[in-house]
Amino acid sequence: MNGVLAAVDLGSGSRAVIDSAAVLARVLDRRLTAMHVVADSYLRSAPRRFREVWEPELEPLFDRAAEELARLARKKLELLAPEGASLKLPRGNPIQEVAAEAKNHALVVLASEGRTALERIARGGVSRYLMHRGERVVLSVSPQTPLTRLERLGVAVDDSSASLAALRVAQQLAAAAGAELFAFHLISVRPRSCCVPQYLPPEALGEAGLEKRAEAALREALDYDGELVIARGEEIEGLLDLSRDYRLDLLAVGSKAKSSHWTRIGRNVVGLLYAAELPLLVVPEASRL
Repeated sequence: MNGVLAAVDLGSGSRAVIDSAAVLARVLDRRLTAMHVVADSYLRSAPRRFREVWEPELEPLFDRAAEELARLARKKLELLAPEGASLKLPRGNPIQEVAAEAKNHALVVLASEGRTALERIARGGVSRYLMHRGERVVLSVSPQTPLTRLERLGVAVDDSSASLAALRVAQQLAAAAGAELFAFHLISVRPRSCCVPQYLPPEALGEAGLEKRAEAALREALDYDGELVIARGEEIEGLLDLSRDYRLDLLAVGSKAKSSHWTRIGRNVVGLLYAAELPLLVVPEASRL
């Protein structure tokens, strides 16, 4: 695989995406590719859209407009991308083109879907599509908080296979960057909570030593002997509170892609995408760097 792909729309979040991707490319010693898709579907469909009033003599004008848009897009991408980065500017459907190019890269960096929950729901698009496919690791960054360094990484863990995948990718990144890694696990014994530890017998939930029992069970399940923080709380809010407390540069979470809504951590990926201000690394269950 070629390396790190930064897919941008050339809008206000593009600088944060490309700068964040450059940090990861340096850490992983991989090539950076900056990509923008020139979405010319409206121009291409003009003869069909306006067939009753279409004027054939306009066709060269539309072709010229498409060429000029592509030229301007390349100039803008050249200004944003660092020296040595590979540039790609295909024409077509952005979701399809980014998804196809993502298959050739180990990791994809995208802008978060807006500043407010309403904006993010309204915009949707490429990031949710890629995460649903579950083929590549995706880093989502906010324009206000790009990834500028990799010194303190966090990963949300439970006893699932998706969690194990996220932990392994976070360990790779931490090792490559020489960074500290913190694994976070939340416990709640409230009825119908997201964070009831299903891997422990019901009789253990009321014990005073619940956190120690949980830690021992998780270390065995994940084969992990690093820093493990066991805390009481509910996911999304709890994970974001821990991320702030530990001054993380990045938080990794596992996802089962199409089955994410039915897993403890996976079902919170969408909520974290809406709420997180720090860069969020979403690791599909079968992904490797």
